[in-house]
Amino acid sequence: MLSAKNVMIIGSVIVIFVILQTILILFSSKVNSPAEAAVEFTKAYFMLDGTSMTENLCSEISEGEEADIVGGYLFHAAEQARAMGFSPGYMKNQLSGVHTEINMMDQNSAKVRITGDRLRSINPVFAFVGRLFFLIETHKFDETLTLVKEDGKWRVCSKPFSLSEI
Repeated sequence: MLSAKNVMIIGSVIVIFVILQTILILFSSKVNSPAEAAVEFTKAYFMLDGTSMTENLCSEISEGEEADIVGGYLFHAAEQARAMGFSPGYMKNQLSGVHTEINMMDQNSAKVRITGDRLRSINPVFAFVGRLFFLIETHKFDETLTLVKEDGKWRVCSKPFSLSEI
């Protein structure tokens, strides 16, 4: 049986743990490195998240002469899905085993090599069952992204993956 003193100690430890964990989460989400920005953009790219992709592109690309490059990419992905007889959501991919390597960096620019596997992300259950029974096909990706620091945030400033083909 727990005495009142033991309950107080356990309660204090839990409260301190929750406070420290909250502080850690708040400070870790504020860090913005070239590698984190590259991973964030790549996740948005393969999950067809146009809003996040646009937020992570530098102004030179997002507002340049090809102003709607993200919209063009999303349209192209939707067209590919329709040609195969699926909805656009079929083209979403989940990332696995992502590794980054910063190849060159100064204060305001960096080149980040990002590698990993992508797999079809129809829904979380499909990914789980597919991995469990080795039914899911993975595809490797290897890309070097150029990033620049704009307004204190790292952003992709090259045409990655198939954006350069659109």
